[in-house]
Amino acid sequence: MNKKLINLFMILLIVIVGCSNKSEIRIEDIEKIQLDLVEIQNMDDGTEYHIKLLNESDYVIKQNIVHFEYPIKLDNGIKENKYKIEATNNRLNIQPDEEVMLYVFAPFEGMSENQTLALDDPSVMLKGYLEEVNEEYMFSIGRILTLNHSE
Repeated sequence: MNKKLINLFMILLIVIVGCSNKSEIRIEDIEKIQLDLVEIQNMDDGTEYHIKLLNESDYVIKQNIVHFEYPIKLDNGIKENKYKIEATNNRLNIQPDEEVMLYVFAPFEGMSENQTLALDDPSVMLKGYLEEVNEEYMFSIGRILTLNHSE
């Protein structure tokens, strides 16, 4: 009787594990999330950047945060700046094939005397979660922003 009970338990366990609907998110899925600079507006007191977030993955971006920065120049390249600006107009639950326009305002105050900032190479970083807010589904992407003149 114990052997039948153990066999029944094993079969039930296999069925439950086999029916799990969690799919494995791959790097290729994350690479389908794009951040593109679409417009730069120079103003009297700073610069406004318009950034398009496009989710071409098959997953919902459940939660995310987008930060903008001017990297710090080094003799042999650049490094991350710990002072960041959070993009506005962001939101939760960005569906597959959905586009969200984000805005960043970078004030000129304090920039003219700072020669160590790579003002011509701003970068953007997105940290978020696909499908559910769980460490297993956390991802991040980043890139240097260049204006795409083909749009």
